[in-house]
Amino acid sequence: MIDVLGGIGKYQRVHCSDYFSSIELIPMETRDDCLLNTTFKRFAINDSIIVMYGNYRAFVFDRTGKFLNQIGERGQGPGEYQYGTVFFLNTAKSTIFIEDLKNILEYDYKGKYIRSIIRPNIGNSRLSGCFYVGDNLFIGNVPYNGKNKYKYCLFDQQGDTVKGFYNHIFFDRNGSWVSTLDDALPPFCIDNRVFLKDYVNDTIYVLEHSEMRPAYVFGFGKYSFPKDQLERSYNSIRRNDFFKMSIDFSLMGTPKFFFYRIFVPDIFSRPKSKPYYQPATNEFKSADGTVYGIYDIEKRTNILLDTDEYFQKGMINDINGGLPFVPIYYAENGEVVGVWNPDDMKEMLTEDYFAKQKIKDQEAHQKLRELLKILKFDDNPIVVIAKLRGVK
Repeated sequence: MIDVLGGIGKYQRVHCSDYFSSIELIPMETRDDCLLNTTFKRFAINDSIIVMYGNYRAFVFDRTGKFLNQIGERGQGPGEYQYGTVFFLNTAKSTIFIEDLKNILEYDYKGKYIRSIIRPNIGNSRLSGCFYVGDNLFIGNVPYNGKNKYKYCLFDQQGDTVKGFYNHIFFDRNGSWVSTLDDALPPFCIDNRVFLKDYVNDTIYVLEHSEMRPAYVFGFGKYSFPKDQLERSYNSIRRNDFFKMSIDFSLMGTPKFFFYRIFVPDIFSRPKSKPYYQPATNEFKSADGTVYGIYDIEKRTNILLDTDEYFQKGMINDINGGLPFVPIYYAENGEVVGVWNPDDMKEMLTEDYFAKQKIKDQEAHQKLRELLKILKFDDNPIVVIAKLRGVK
């Protein structure tokens, strides 16, 4: 049980040095043919850095940040994709899979097209949010519409369903619509085990040897997502209703920790954030309920993070003195990855800011200062790689 509810109102400030031994900064090359911002659809890193950007293009950079090539092209011809917003990797062969409207297209890191795999239909919905699990097998999920028996299915390279895994939340849908809340979070892999989670199910499942079992449960108490809301018609549901009744979050994992983000309803106390003026009530109020959490897998302890004195979220960066660190991806080799926006860096990282930081790695701090001298506000994002302590 991951005790989320018990951490509400007991927010803590944590330091990067408590979790990581080093921080490396990689400035992504800025060119007209590879312009990015921090709103990545997908992100991955091993020998190369791969980014799926909001304009549905996948770019490959090397570990120094130099732009190498684009993966595939948008279109309807052979080897082209129309709507590629999701990708995942086969790290054993250094290939990338891009999920299109009906198929999954595989490329090598140089962008050469390899093959196309059909995404199976389950009922009236096509499997989505797919992930490679090894041995030429894939897993995908299907939005629950009140009728389909399975939530997740394994399928092979021919597009044939191999095994189905049952739904664990059932409801009577008033109407035939499907909401994004019927979907699932992106799967992630730790030590050859694939972790899966639905949006509205508090349970994290682990897939290992083609068997799926419950592994962890987020403890939201009575503030878990109210199932009766899923039975209402689309027009009668307002998104604010969800926020007042539930806690919404995203999730990524490492061998030692889960890093996640939740939304704390305004009935609870929240970390301090920069207030804004509300004319209707003639008062300043903070409406930012996004909170980051860290679950220690071995110790079975959970904390929710407080903001710093500048209202910034994440782990206080006492290694190189830079911006707080927010993990977004695990590279399976002890490397936890985040992203900084150059605009934020240029604005926040001043002499006054540095003077208030306790900096443990002066060499890394000096590298940060040298980067700031040449960094421009509209440059591509900076990739931040933090090395987990005790993980090879």
